[in-house]
Amino acid sequence: MIEYELKGPLSQEQTRSRLTLSLKENKFPQAVIIDGLPGVGKKALAMELAKALTCTDSTQRPCGHCFYCKMVEDPGAVKQWLIPLESKEAKAKSASEVKEGSTAKTVDDYTQFYLEKLKENPYSINYLSKAAEISVDLVRSLKGRFGLKNNEIRCVIIAEADTMNESASNALLKILEEVPSNTYFILTTHSKEHLLQTIRSRCLSVHLNTLSSKEVKAIASQYTPEGISKEVLGLSLGSVGRAIYFAEILPKIQDLALEFLKESWLQNHSNLFFSLESADFKEASNAILFLELLGFLVNDLIRYISESPIRLSSLTLAFVEDLATLPSLEALSVALEAIHEASFKISTRRTGPLMVLQALSISIFDGYR
Repeated sequence: MIEYELKGPLSQEQTRSRLTLSLKENKFPQAVIIDGLPGVGKKALAMELAKALTCTDSTQRPCGHCFYCKMVEDPGAVKQWLIPLESKEAKAKSASEVKEGSTAKTVDDYTQFYLEKLKENPYSINYLSKAAEISVDLVRSLKGRFGLKNNEIRCVIIAEADTMNESASNALLKILEEVPSNTYFILTTHSKEHLLQTIRSRCLSVHLNTLSSKEVKAIASQYTPEGISKEVLGLSLGSVGRAIYFAEILPKIQDLALEFLKESWLQNHSNLFFSLESADFKEASNAILFLELLGFLVNDLIRYISESPIRLSSLTLAFVEDLATLPSLEALSVALEAIHEASFKISTRRTGPLMVLQALSISIFDGYR
């Protein structure tokens, strides 16, 4: 009898046990959605599953040393992945269309570039271009991968499946309505609600839990030389990817976050506008994560005034010590709502991040100063 063991953190053992049981009973579904917070380990689990499904060891799967297990770890095995690409990248020629000796980059070249970054750190939350999406052409390219009629198991991981546009979603739905034999799809997403309901109905959905602080610190330390401080652990929300991101970026943005709240409260907007313009907020994701830090700080100020434990102690106390008069609880509660609204505006990409942040600095404490 073949034994299966999917490796991963203890906090996610229940999900792995459910999947392992279906593998042992030979009842694994041909399409699975792995849902969870960004950076929590969805793609790491997807790779474990891909190895388990394609492994040829007769006793223990995944074995980690057979040809197919090694292929899952190989960034060059681009046919096993569907990765979001920018429009110009997705429209590049396929490898078969490029003439011999050409230096032109193909779709496979771009995919391999992102896979190399992903496999260096499967928990990364910023390995892709923020303009990347899964286009209908990328989904249609899947059909060509299943042309051979043989008994070989094929597995495709569709990373960040929530970036599919409507046409791509409909194209994938057609494939899922009649999945080729010996073929498995693993979709990863931070929000399965963004997927078509008809796609969700054809997949087994599993949720990947957040990790304990101890697990986050241990795993994140493997991928970044930066120290994982108490503040970083608080910002991580149980996500290794978020911990890595904030470990690297917090020293660069914490002073700006404090300045933002202080100058907005004191209504000194001219200097703050200059600081915001000098920061890197061209990417919507950077601005959203900055707003998350602001939200944490405002929440901590509410906790401080309410005499509850605070999470970002050094930053929160620095703000408290720098002001003679603190905002009221009502003002802070309204400010928190304004931060959430600003984050939503940026995520919909209807307004530029810098403009949203500047408008927020004016309105965040409006009427309470």
